[in-house]
Amino acid sequence: MALPDVFVGIDVSKDRLDVHVRPLGQGFSVSNEAAGHAALIARLRPLRSKRIVLEATGGYERALWLALSEAGLVAAVVNPRQVREFARAAGRLAKTDRLDAAVIAHFAETFVPRLGKPDPVADRLGEHVLYRRSMQDELVGLEHQLRRLETPALRQRAERRVAALRAEVKEIEREMRAIVESDPAKKALFDCLTAPKGVGLILACTLIANMRELGALTRHQAAALIGVAPLNHDSGAWRGYRAIAGGRRRVRSVLYVATLSAVRCNPTIREFYRRLSAGGKPAKVALVACMRKLLVMLNGRVRDQLAVTVSP
Repeated sequence: MALPDVFVGIDVSKDRLDVHVRPLGQGFSVSNEAAGHAALIARLRPLRSKRIVLEATGGYERALWLALSEAGLVAAVVNPRQVREFARAAGRLAKTDRLDAAVIAHFAETFVPRLGKPDPVADRLGEHVLYRRSMQDELVGLEHQLRRLETPALRQRAERRVAALRAEVKEIEREMRAIVESDPAKKALFDCLTAPKGVGLILACTLIANMRELGALTRHQAAALIGVAPLNHDSGAWRGYRAIAGGRRRVRSVLYVATLSAVRCNPTIREFYRRLSAGGKPAKVALVACMRKLLVMLNGRVRDQLAVTVSP
């Protein structure tokens, strides 16, 4: 008699992992530390699970994901919002860690999320990208405040802080480049991404860290993943306004800034923008279309490089 397919859902918190095994109905908890990871792996290995799914929880899931991968248990890390929307659709409104683990297991059985292995170099680069972004946000806010400060002592204090932040941003950028250059595969990917004019260090590192699917996607999937694909809003005879929605907001904001540069210095993007503007497209609509075109170009470049790398 064939054994049923087994699906595992893991709800991750700072100190504890709540696990549910479906359809066996088993539920248990272990600590979110090395000893707990070893105990979890020992219980999961005999089950030969078809899919293991855990939620992204701000980094608390990374050590577990790495431990599972090293043990030969490939897992998928999914967006918590997707799981929560799935729970609402299934009528499961109550929320506890154990219930969440059961919902994640049900999600794993219903959908086929993209499986993957952790990438320590990309994770480290991602931390630098996020830290730089937080400093950049603080710097912009402080510069805006500086324009309105009239007290000399406060102005001097703010100017010193602005100078310190700018120096630290430059230091983080040097560290980002060093991380990329320390890994040959990442260096090759970085060189591929930065070859087109308008793509610099920040966009390339953001894509390497936060869009690891690049090169394995179709043009439509890539645009939808970032949130620059126009979505239909139609019902019956009514035709609504097409608009972008969803996607990875942080990646999209970096792509937006890079596209502003590409419109000026990249011949392909510049001509595309001019053609759309001449056709009557509003500036924002034309710019979003250029974002999509630049992203599709980069996805194609990475795909072609990967094809050359794996060819005999």
